[in-house]
Amino acid sequence: MKIIHLIGILLFGLNAYSAEKNIKGFIREKESPDQPIVGANIYWAETSHGTTSDENGQFKISLHLEGHPLVISFVGYQPDTIVIKDNEPLWVYLERNLELGEVVVKERPKGQYISSLSSIQSTKITATELQKAACCNLSESFETNASVDVSFSDAITGAKQIQMLGLSGIYVQTISENMPSIRGLAAPYGLGYVPGPWMESIQISKGTASVMNGYEAISGQINVEYKKPMGTEVLHLNLYGNDALKSEANFNYTYKLNDSLATTFLVHAEHHRKELDDNGDGFLDMPHVQQINFMNRWYQTTKDGGDRQFGVKVLDESRQAGQTGAFDDNSGALYGIDMRTRRYEFFAKNGILLPKVGTSIGMQLSGSYHNMDASYGLKNYQGTQYNAYFNLIYQGNFGTDLHTYKTGVSFQGDAFSEVLNTREMDHREWVPGAWLEYNYHLKNKLNVLLGLRSDYSSVYGLFVTPRIHAKWNIMEHLVLRGSAGKGYRTSIPLAENSYLLASSRQIIIDDELNQEEAFNMGSSLLYEFKLAGRDFTLMLDYYRTQFMNQVVRDVDSDVHAVHFMNLNGQSYSNAVQAELFYELFRGFTLNAAYRINDVKQSINGTLREMPLTSRYKGMVSLSYATRMNKWQFDFTSQFNGGGRLPDPSASNPLWEETFDPYTVINAQITKNYKRWSFYLGTENLNNFKMHNPIIAANDPWGPNFDGSMIWGPVHGRKIYAGLRYTIHQY
Repeated sequence: MKIIHLIGILLFGLNAYSAEKNIKGFIREKESPDQPIVGANIYWAETSHGTTSDENGQFKISLHLEGHPLVISFVGYQPDTIVIKDNEPLWVYLERNLELGEVVVKERPKGQYISSLSSIQSTKITATELQKAACCNLSESFETNASVDVSFSDAITGAKQIQMLGLSGIYVQTISENMPSIRGLAAPYGLGYVPGPWMESIQISKGTASVMNGYEAISGQINVEYKKPMGTEVLHLNLYGNDALKSEANFNYTYKLNDSLATTFLVHAEHHRKELDDNGDGFLDMPHVQQINFMNRWYQTTKDGGDRQFGVKVLDESRQAGQTGAFDDNSGALYGIDMRTRRYEFFAKNGILLPKVGTSIGMQLSGSYHNMDASYGLKNYQGTQYNAYFNLIYQGNFGTDLHTYKTGVSFQGDAFSEVLNTREMDHREWVPGAWLEYNYHLKNKLNVLLGLRSDYSSVYGLFVTPRIHAKWNIMEHLVLRGSAGKGYRTSIPLAENSYLLASSRQIIIDDELNQEEAFNMGSSLLYEFKLAGRDFTLMLDYYRTQFMNQVVRDVDSDVHAVHFMNLNGQSYSNAVQAELFYELFRGFTLNAAYRINDVKQSINGTLREMPLTSRYKGMVSLSYATRMNKWQFDFTSQFNGGGRLPDPSASNPLWEETFDPYTVINAQITKNYKRWSFYLGTENLNNFKMHNPIIAANDPWGPNFDGSMIWGPVHGRKIYAGLRYTIHQY
């Protein structure tokens, strides 16, 4: 025990506080006293020290901020404030709020919410929602979300990519707890580096995001929140397996040294070695993957309401793909892909509350090392990336919460080193910056967020990022939002598209690629009303992204090459989406959406439809939970529209000019006990898959071989099962 205390001292540079009293409690509905409220916020007023209620509506919070009342709040309910006089268990019954505050788009405890308090359109997906599917990692976390599309990048390596507003995932800023995460070398496979059981929630916002988090968000932002040591979860075990003999195990453990210092260990192991070739093309439908992923984080609260955090992550993954038997054949006659990835990360965060009400200082620090050593047939690729990030945040007000602001300075540095056969490519960029964000908040009526940041790139020089977000409550239950702003990013073509090496195409990268620059604007309308006595929510939105500078990936001009070049002409995306949420009857919810994508880009001076992008998407998600959530039934169907394929050639007679619409269906049944949950599900229930996902699969050493032209599922129906075991402490 002394050793553990010593570790805490070394990490945070101070002594752990002695154990203090706790307040325990239960949050319930006033109208239905037996119904727990999951995810309610419990915190000490005028501080950042708080917790949330678990799936049983229970919570525990340390009693060391004397003099501050305890605030209990939850979306769609009137908050309650309690003055604590002793440490007896609390029973709190919240009453539904008839005024528009926060709109619940998935009835508790389904776990998907749209905030109508924030000026930025944001959807929050909680751990409860993630458990409606297998959710083995971040790439499988968006099955019930209509705004994010996930698909395979190629038919061989198993890499997955996301799209938002019809644009590639590289234009979505993916961060972990508001710090950089999946970018650069991690872009092709990084969605698989975030295990589902590690995640506490995911926040998804469309269009430009807050300038506080940087300048890279162009089409949207995805922020992952990991499970915290100061929560109620002590132990969580998740075991998963499917009919392709892929198995995964997750183990989460939290140890609390006292009421102010705790640590969490998160372990993920993944294994798949089965030779699977259902379509008979001689190539593995799924790669062989072995992954070990570990995270340890420490969390400490201070008596003034601040907190300190520190964490490390370690990942080791090997991935093998190609022709069946390629790694059992020493002759070299069979085509094989062999990848080894090592990734190390650390982060530190510190928050200090200042004496003036509503003021605080925060610090974010992170760094990562990513190394990939791979061979694609006869091609050898090694890539290394170092990243460093720092952000200092000051939050204040002008004497009232009507006018608040945040300001700070930041730094981001990247160092890339790549070698493809004998070709060396290095890139180093250091970007210091400063930013300011002003928020005008006229309660229950108007909220305007103005942001401006200025950054200096060691490669591209000075650039300025202005952004604005506004929310207007037109009338009760009717909210209008609008946003506009710029975004920038540096393209590292090969690192971000290494899966393209799974082909015979030549990789051509022009010299002196420009910094990518785009302007995004959008608006959304959110309306909530009663239909047959139950909440009905309708949301309509439109976003347009216009590129001033872009690095174009040309796969049309030459079927034997991929050419990365600066944009010459226009490039834009228009996305229109309608979405509704409705509880048909108690416990049975419906989520339906439809989106139209209009994405075009100039290639060789001609404005054309973006290849491999669906023209529309429809989604229907049904969920039913029996009383007390003993059984859970979930069903999701996604309808993907057709689109354009890259230009064919006479040497590829099987290649067509377009692909047809298709549907993918997923379903899951979950049986819940007090601590145990058992789930059984299927992905791609209708067994839809591409007929010829690999071009010239019979001649992988020939000039026409290409596994990167993917528009739909590569493998068919997959059946899986698993169990979860969780212990909470109160």
